[in-house]
Amino acid sequence: MCAAALLMAVTAVSAQTPEEKEASAKRVEQLKSEAPKACGVAEIDDAAKTAETVAAATVEVADFTALLDGATPSAEQILRATELLQRIEGTSGELKQLTEALGKATSSLKSLKNPMKVKSATRSVSYVKTVLENATPELPYQAKLLGAIVSGK
Repeated sequence: MCAAALLMAVTAVSAQTPEEKEASAKRVEQLKSEAPKACGVAEIDDAAKTAETVAAATVEVADFTALLDGATPSAEQILRATELLQRIEGTSGELKQLTEALGKATSSLKSLKNPMKVKSATRSVSYVKTVLENATPELPYQAKLLGAIVSGK
């Protein structure tokens, strides 16, 4: 049963279409956008900081898999792929926290009265949304690629 699941995962990764690669590249480009400066509202700043961590982790994995695209990985690269695969599991947990934090950040944004804070807080909340929109589909995609590298694709 496990072997069948692994075979299906490897087959799915091997059958990447140019469209999938292009969509991934666009998501990664969005994740590379600069994180906003702190706005002074704890819930919003915390969410933005978590988003920055998630984005950095996702970009790190994407850069690694892009480096190996079409190449035979060395033993060291397979070990690194295994480490990154484990990191994705942790990042997925942060993604769940970020989803919850976005709700709190949005509530905090609605309660702001100072127009200057509203502007910077809106920028931060927008950044969090962008990270969520792009990291949510990108992490599973990268996990498939790393799984293929680890399994010997």
